[in-house]
Parts: sequence; C-alpha cells; structure tokens
Amino acid sequence: MENTIIDIIELLKRSYGIDISAYDHSFLLKSLADKRSGRSSLSVSDFYYLLKTDRNEASLFAESLHIGYSEFFRNPLTFAFLEQIILPQMWSNKKKTKESGLRIWSAACASGQESYSLAILFDEMAETLIEKPQISIFATDNNTEELEKAQKGIYDQGSIDKVTLKRIRNYFTLLGDCYEISPKVRKYVDFSHFDLLSDERSCPAPSLYGNFDLVFCSNLLFYYKPESRIAIIDKISKTMSPGAFLVTGETERDILLKCNFQEVYENSAIFRKSVKKI
Repeated sequence: MENTIIDIIELLKRSYGIDISAYDHSFLLKSLADKRSGRSSLSVSDFYYLLKTDRNEASLFAESLHIGYSEFFRNPLTFAFLEQIILPQMWSNKKKTKESGLRIWSAACASGQESYSLAILFDEMAETLIEKPQISIFATDNNTEELEKAQKGIYDQGSIDKVTLKRIRNYFTLLGDCYEISPKVRKYVDFSHFDLLSDERSCPAPSLYGNFDLVFCSNLLFYYKPESRIAIIDKISKTMSPGAFLVTGETERDILLKCNFQEVYENSAIFRKSVKKI
C-alpha cells in the first residue's frame, strides 16, 4: 500500500499537476480507503487506473484531502484560557508598551467558526473596558469554497452546539433553520486566500507585515508529513511578534514540543516559543 501511495502522488503530479506530496502517507492511505469504501469491487490497482484515466476522479480525490471541519469554541478548555487569562494579558501588555492594537492570524480557518469565536471573545472583552482595544483578525484558508462560506457567516444548528444561549442571542440572527453571524463580529475579521506551504508570501497579504500577537493553527499539522509540518511552523514563527502565542489542536502537542515551543498551561494547547511555563 505504501508503494501505491507513492505511485498515486507521482501520477497526480505528472499527469494533472496536482501536488499532494506534502500530506502524511498514513492520512493519504486513510483517504484512499475512504474513497474505495463505497466501491467494494474496486481494488487498489483499479482505483489507481481510474485516477490515471479520469481527470475528474483525480480532482475529486485531491479535493477530498482538504479538511474543512470546524466548530465554534471547538476546544472549550483552550477558549477558557484565552478568555480568562491570555487575551486580558495580551491587551494589558499592549497598553503598557503603548503599542498599536492586537493582531491575530487564524490560519486554516475553514468556514470561519474559529475566527468568529475569537471575535466574540474580543467583543465581550471590549465591552468591559473603558479604553476599547483595536483588534484585527486575519483569517486565511487555501480552500476558496470554505472561505466563501466563512464570508457568508451562515451556520446550521449543529455548528453552534458549543455556543452559549447568551452568545447566540448577542451574536447571531435566526434565518429559518440557520444562524447568521452578527455584523459587530464580522467587523473584526478579514478573510483571504493563503497557502501555508507556498513560498510566495510569509504572511497574509491584508496583514502586510505579520507581527501577530496570537496565531491559531488548529487540527491541521497532523495531516502533513514531518518536513511539511516543520515548514508550516517555521513560516508561522516568522510572522509572530516577540512573546506571541500559538494555538494548535490537542493532538498536535508533541509536534510543537519538538519544534522548540512550550505549552504555557498544561493541556491548554496554547504555546509560546522558548519560554518557561507560567
């Protein structure tokens, strides 16, 4: 099976210009099994031939590798630390140094739930402050369809299961069976296309120069092979301001620890580079 994955990677690159070489092979094997699951009579060699002779099938397989799943307040513990400790600390530090507002990058934002969750936290924090902080959230993804969903800001009932009733009342409008995110949350977020593995830019174009105080890159790294993970982390690191925080998924802790990051609170999935725990 490992040789088959290598053959498929080479086939898609050679025949269609589709590069899936950055993905971890175990993820590609699972994706291959998922694509064949509904075709019990289709062997691995048959599927390879199908990809070789049908460009549309090859495109569909490549598109299936894009992970677009997201939730509002996906990791409650992480968001609790952000709400109660990290964000107030960030704003307090900005005031002491008399720097400009907070700059956030939501990398691989999918359909926007993560970005809007952050915006809700910031808006709630701003409501408690006399001096209102200036906040910019730059949300990016490599999937244009997901970005279009994010910009529309309309979600079904299942998407808001982890949102409190108070927040639903304050930040959503009911539209039939769906919920639309409020304009007072939208104003914080700028959505744009960005490829984390591209050499063209080091940070999202709308952000101009990076210098982010907080970066979200959750539940993405483990889909890629080790060298691709390192390339992504290195790119993100270069955009972070001194002392900035990086948030990942719970299962990606070991990846960050191996890249000279340390978790600031146990099981928080919130990291800083080259600092001791606080």
